[in-house]
Amino acid sequence: MAVTILLVVLIVGFLAITIFAVTAMIIVRRREQTREKSDEIAKTIEDLDKTLDSALSELNKMGELIRTDIDEKYKAILFLYELIESKQKEIEEQADAETVAHLTEKAKLRLIDFTIADEPKPENTSSPEGSSNTAIPETPPASAEKKRPVFINPKHKQIWEMRETGQNISDIAKELGMGQGEVKLILDLADRAS
Repeated sequence: MAVTILLVVLIVGFLAITIFAVTAMIIVRRREQTREKSDEIAKTIEDLDKTLDSALSELNKMGELIRTDIDEKYKAILFLYELIESKQKEIEEQADAETVAHLTEKAKLRLIDFTIADEPKPENTSSPEGSSNTAIPETPPASAEKKRPVFINPKHKQIWEMRETGQNISDIAKELGMGQGEVKLILDLADRAS
């Protein structure tokens, strides 16, 4: 009996040690698995950090390229704006010069009209009562040859010559880059002066 008890105690002790050892091994194995998972998670986080840093670096480079491109386009737009302003001023100055030349020529044509009107006319005794004393220029007969007007502006002379060659107002305006009304006005004034 004592041997049986001793055997039972030994078997129970052996089983307890075995259970303890198996439990310890399971705990150690779980800790190793947890550590492996933690290492995997840490490695994954590290890889994600590297990927994120790389992506941020690329985004910074792209942002710098975009900023540089925007700066260049802004400078180009400013240059074009300044160019447009200078062209606009040049056009305004040219338009002012052309307007002055046009008005000067118009004034000269009117002066010619007044000079023609001031020439002595045959007295007409049968004038209606209340008519003005200002002499009205006579229309030359159709058979009379037109005298060629004197042009100060070479462009007006060119318009006149183009009409003399048989070109119409729209063709002249198109060829010279002018408005048809302007060409017609110049020709009308020149006709009045001739």
